[in-house]
Amino acid sequence: MDDPTPTPPASTPSSAPSPASPPPSAPAPPARPSLSGDEWRKVAGQIISIVVILAVALVILCVWNIIERHPRTDDAIAEANVIGVAPRVHGQIIKLNVQDNEDVKEGDVLFEIDPADFQLALDNANAALASLDQQIEVARSADEALKFQVEAAAAEEKQAVSELKQDNDNLQRLLPLLPKGFATANDVDKAQTAVDVDTAAVAARRQNSNQAKVALSSLATLQAQRAGTVAAVNLAALELSYCKVTAPFPGKVVNLNISIGEYANVGVPVFALLDTRKWYVIANFREGELRHMTNGSLVDVYLMSAPSHHFTGKVQGIGWAVESADEINTEPVVPVVPRELNWVHIAQRFPVRIEIENPDPELFRNGASAVAIIK
Repeated sequence: MDDPTPTPPASTPSSAPSPASPPPSAPAPPARPSLSGDEWRKVAGQIISIVVILAVALVILCVWNIIERHPRTDDAIAEANVIGVAPRVHGQIIKLNVQDNEDVKEGDVLFEIDPADFQLALDNANAALASLDQQIEVARSADEALKFQVEAAAAEEKQAVSELKQDNDNLQRLLPLLPKGFATANDVDKAQTAVDVDTAAVAARRQNSNQAKVALSSLATLQAQRAGTVAAVNLAALELSYCKVTAPFPGKVVNLNISIGEYANVGVPVFALLDTRKWYVIANFREGELRHMTNGSLVDVYLMSAPSHHFTGKVQGIGWAVESADEINTEPVVPVVPRELNWVHIAQRFPVRIEIENPDPELFRNGASAVAIIK
């Protein structure tokens, strides 16, 4: 019996070979979570904060650089020169021509002192000069006669001296002859008497000559005295002119607290006069800032009383000496700039004198607060 031929199993769709499938792909990245509105605002706020901090730091750096290179201070005051108006003569004030805070011009009469005593002194000096001039005229008219007397007295003195020499020589010749009998004692006595008479005559003539010279020299003495008398007249006239006290420059009257009748003393100020021709600002800068300025440096100046007005100035000088207020035992001779804190070491301040180039007389006041900025 023949073996049955094996029959292959029936193929099914599922058992059929499948075509090659692609390799598996890489895993997909996780989806990025989306930010909510609050989270976005938070991130934006952080970014803005960082930008603001950097901007503030940059601004601070710029401001520091500006302040470092262009120092400024509000520790400054406006000043002008002030003098005390003091008379050069003493007396009672009979006229007062100004009032406190009044503007005056150069040469204006501020007040007058009673001139009666000084006018009397001038009259006496003039009278003394007139008397001296009269004496000089009299002496000058007698000068020629006095000169003749001097010449005559000198001639007589010379003649007397010659006679004395002659008689003295005769006596000296007779004295050696007396012991030998060639001359008698009477001859010697006569010669001695002649010498004595001549000696007295020389003395008398010399006295007359001296008197004549003294009389002649009186004219020169009077003429020498005249210069002193003229000086006394000029001094009296000058003191009389001092009775009118005038303004030495245009300015403002300050601190006038007197009335007519006040007694004025020499050198004692009656009131003060503010010189408005030139204004300064005394600004106290820290010692570390002085290196940024020199004489002639330009400065911007503002007054506290008029901050909208801009003034310009130049550094006239930088202080070289100050004295601490804690060390002052006597009257200081250098500017005093007190420190603000005694328990902390702080920078010393030095005064810088700034000359204002365009001052406004209506705005500037002595002692007004100011701000100074070095350009």
